[in-house]
Amino acid sequence: MKWDSLYIEGFGSYLPEEREFAAEMVATGRYDQVEHQKTGQVSAAVARPERGETAPEMAVAAGRAALADAGTDPADIDVLVHAVVLHNGLEGWNCGAYLQSELGVEECVPIEIRTACAGAVVGMELVGRWSAGSGKGMVTASDAWQLPLFDRWASDSGLVYGDGAGALVLGHDGGPFRVLSTSVVSDPLLERMHRGNDSMAMPYYGSGTPIDLRRRVAAFAETRSTEEFWTRNTAALSRCAETALADAGTAHCDIAHWLVPNFGRVLLRKQCFVPLKIDAGQTLAERGWEIGHTGAADPILGLDLLRRSGALTPGDRLLLTGIGVGFTWGCAVVEYTGAHAHTTETYETDETNETKEGVR
Repeated sequence: MKWDSLYIEGFGSYLPEEREFAAEMVATGRYDQVEHQKTGQVSAAVARPERGETAPEMAVAAGRAALADAGTDPADIDVLVHAVVLHNGLEGWNCGAYLQSELGVEECVPIEIRTACAGAVVGMELVGRWSAGSGKGMVTASDAWQLPLFDRWASDSGLVYGDGAGALVLGHDGGPFRVLSTSVVSDPLLERMHRGNDSMAMPYYGSGTPIDLRRRVAAFAETRSTEEFWTRNTAALSRCAETALADAGTAHCDIAHWLVPNFGRVLLRKQCFVPLKIDAGQTLAERGWEIGHTGAADPILGLDLLRRSGALTPGDRLLLTGIGVGFTWGCAVVEYTGAHAHTTETYETDETNETKEGVR
């Protein structure tokens, strides 16, 4: 979808300071040596819930930073879209409403979406459609990949998961990035890949055993080949990106930076680089190998990092990519305007007075 006057007016991101290191995880038996060779992962960001780093609380921190960065009054937010993958605090509860309360947004529509790791781009399109040329919205994304529900080093293959949150304010009053287009593609024939043969009677909340996505993929392969998945993924992501580029009036060669999910080396090449016809040097892949895959927050964190790095020139165009189980692919083309952030303050920890990474 082409957007004529939609802007990212401000950002917020939260990455925990603590890291677990892949080499240490291999040495202690938590991380498979072959997986380490496939991913090239260096470390992963690790949240500590006892320190107030639950997924909802990280989203609040990122949301507050985004509102401050945009200079936006919370009362001006009309819709809030919160994207998650895993358990996000409590069942029988809307985390979006919690964010609304904590951020001081008096009246808005709080929506929690589960398009998994495509959630940030899907959220951008939802806000754009909702606002229809006026008003403002927020997109937040957060996940904490914690035991006993999920083992960041062993529940999946080809990537390692990191904890974190991102947020952005969207509106029509200008900002550091103009949103030129968004595109979303889905393929429900691949839904079973992350369901497998598992029961849908919420078994993991009582078993004490981490989710095993590898077993689910193996069950999927009993009825559909993994080669079919790769073929469908390549076709869908290619179509999604081509649609976004066409709607933005942008050629492939005009993209200065490609923001892709924080996957491991082999998975990233097969699932993203081949369909998009790019290489690691055009992305923030090396940064992803230090943080881990945060879920839907990946493209927000990457975009915020690039803006703060000083690597962008006004007029640079970037393509954001999200890939969610189910399967859903989302792409957005944005243009850096060079507009200054409303605030450049960083969050500092009370204990050490050191700047907390990625929080604005």
